[in-house]
Amino acid sequence: MTLFLISVTAYLVGSIPILAFFRGKPLVGIYPVRNLREALIIIGMQMSKGALVTLMGLMVSGWIGAAFAAVAVVLGDLFPVFSRFQGGTGVAVTAGALAILSPLLILLGVGIYLITLLLTRYLSLSLVLSAVGVMLLTLVLFPKLYVVLVVFFVGVLILFRQRGLFRRWRRGREAPIRGWHGLRRWK
Repeated sequence: MTLFLISVTAYLVGSIPILAFFRGKPLVGIYPVRNLREALIIIGMQMSKGALVTLMGLMVSGWIGAAFAAVAVVLGDLFPVFSRFQGGTGVAVTAGALAILSPLLILLGVGIYLITLLLTRYLSLSLVLSAVGVMLLTLVLFPKLYVVLVVFFVGVLILFRQRGLFRRWRRGREAPIRGWHGLRRWK
């Protein structure tokens, strides 16, 4: 019963539309942020949402409770009940949950993401490579079954959710990030 209550609470917290609260108007779907400051604030709030709920699950019911809470909060962010089941990407919430379950994994995942982003300048490619990298590193670094199951379940959900963005990149329809030229600057 405790795991059920943790999961429901985590799902409802994950369903809270942070961007709508931040901007002060109801939103459905994914909307672009206005500037870097707003992006960093929203990412921090989303990560906090994932970390706090996972920490709550850890405190109430141990590592199994943390695993259930991590999965439920990501499901709540991807398919929120308050926004007609059209949610965000789940990436920042997953990062917050993984910061509690395995801080080393999140550091490695952020490293893969940033290196790939600096080299390629494509957000979707960086996201896919970091998700796959974290899943593979989980197999090598962590023998704990709950961490492996959470990372693979959430990783597959994120990759499934991002399949459209990755298709756009493969077809050449995604524009690279403007503002810097990756490694072309030194050529």
